[in-house]
Amino acid sequence: MLVVSSKTPSRQLQSLAEADSLIEYELANFSISSNQVNQVSIDIDSSFSRKIYKVDLPPGFSKTQLHAELNRTFHPLGISTPALVTFPDQKMQIHLRYEGTIVRTITLNTNQDLVYRRDHASIIVALNDFPDEELTTMLTSFGEPIPIVLSVEHPMQANELQKSLSGRYRRLLYWLQNEENEDLIRKHPSLALRRLKQFEDILPSAHLLLSNGSSSADSENIVSQTDLTYVDARDAFILHEELGKASFLSKLDKLKASPSYPLAIIMGNETTLRWLDEKLPELKKAGVELIPPPKITF
Repeated sequence: MLVVSSKTPSRQLQSLAEADSLIEYELANFSISSNQVNQVSIDIDSSFSRKIYKVDLPPGFSKTQLHAELNRTFHPLGISTPALVTFPDQKMQIHLRYEGTIVRTITLNTNQDLVYRRDHASIIVALNDFPDEELTTMLTSFGEPIPIVLSVEHPMQANELQKSLSGRYRRLLYWLQNEENEDLIRKHPSLALRRLKQFEDILPSAHLLLSNGSSSADSENIVSQTDLTYVDARDAFILHEELGKASFLSKLDKLKASPSYPLAIIMGNETTLRWLDEKLPELKKAGVELIPPPKITF
């Protein structure tokens, strides 16, 4: 197999040590520990020896994705990355070819004794305004189960929003708020209960958000009086454009290897979704699998 990139090399490889550093960097990005990597060298002639990286990977690990990332890394340096897959063991050999010479080889083996650990996390995109087609198209292009949450004051409003978005985006949550964008369950619990009861009549299949501004006891006392379905976001962390790009991307690292199930709410606009798009490949390489936020009933 051969991964092909159309762009021409942007710079030259400085040394083979640079190639080694880039290989080790990409392996680390995929959470491949040094214990899974064995390095050997073979003499090609009196003046050149080729380093071979033998990498053990757990069943289920995507060798193709790693190959593609290595190609993206090395192609700008004028290095091609042809690969050979053998069957039935599905061993992959990736060669780094530079100026007609194979300078490094990476052999990917499946080790049945290893366990592929996936970190599950969820992301919700919160919107203040009705999303335009460009925004929903961008969300769809991620190919991830990311719902959008829309602020509503009444279930009739939610019903109209659902009709308007029909066919464009189906993963919808509703955040019950007042006209000042305050969480209704927290600020006006009696009114919130009336609205939730109206949801049961008008849009009983709706999924509603429990925000992190509501105390567990108070919110559960209200929602337990309904038969609706909720997404519990009381422990979610909030990301917004005002954080700045560097802090925004850094905080998304909470989704990696978290001791507890992490949930992020992103205040969505073109900028924050562009930042998320930039970060998603890194999260996937680190073993993060985005899943729909768990839904609960009371």
